[in-house]
Amino acid sequence: MKYKLLGIDVDGTLIGPDQQVTRQIIRAVGAADRAGLRICLATGRSYVETASIWRQLRLTAPHAPLILIGGALVCEPLTGRTLWGRTIPRRLAFEFADALDELGHSAMAIVDAWRWGVDYYLAESADADVAARRWFAKMDVKVRRVRRLADAPEFPNPLRISFVVDPDRAAVTVAKLLEQFGARLNIHSIVAPNYGVTVIEGFAGGTDKSAALTYVAQGYQISPGHIAAVGDDVNDLAMIRKAGLGVAMGRAAESVRSAADYVATDGLAAFIDGLVAGRFDGV
Repeated sequence: MKYKLLGIDVDGTLIGPDQQVTRQIIRAVGAADRAGLRICLATGRSYVETASIWRQLRLTAPHAPLILIGGALVCEPLTGRTLWGRTIPRRLAFEFADALDELGHSAMAIVDAWRWGVDYYLAESADADVAARRWFAKMDVKVRRVRRLADAPEFPNPLRISFVVDPDRAAVTVAKLLEQFGARLNIHSIVAPNYGVTVIEGFAGGTDKSAALTYVAQGYQISPGHIAAVGDDVNDLAMIRKAGLGVAMGRAAESVRSAADYVATDGLAAFIDGLVAGRFDGV
């Protein structure tokens, strides 16, 4: 088997709307794990949202780290202890949050919960209560509400600032923000099917799942050519493009499928079986 590290997106790749990993995928991941393939989940979720899904895989120790919050954080899967992170400078975070406020949106700033003891700061703009219901209702997270992020003197550099938006407004809103912040922040919109909303996210420049996966690979002395990565959405594009083998799920967005070396039309389990069997060693 040529590949030594496999980065797997969670929503739309590892799990479906029921938040469960299928028996077929658990079997395939387990066989890959026993064959020596490092399994690394790479997700836009936080630790508290990811740990229960990771436990379903029943991987053997020592465990590969988790890549969380779209690549802004890498942590130990058993404890949540932070290993690596990339944050937005406070001044830029305040500027971005105030720009969202002017557009009528509440900034949801996620921070390093392991270090700071809180998951989110919510800036209470016009849609604060709606945002809280649509986003936090399904999470067991600690949220600190403030009028403005700048009003909280203890506010740390955030890992990501996001807000929820109606799908028909997403493209126009992203265009406005890119015009103002595109040179300083990594901004994109994604559909969050587990929450039923469209989310626009802002990260520090250079933050993506690929950078975090490279960090994990370096810890194992694995070169990029021996990394495989699979995903289905725009926040997976960087790791799919830069991995030795980039794989898109069959139902992935067209931009993701066109960037991939292989499209897993038969599903994740079948792809992992093929990876372990060496069917992609020539790629």
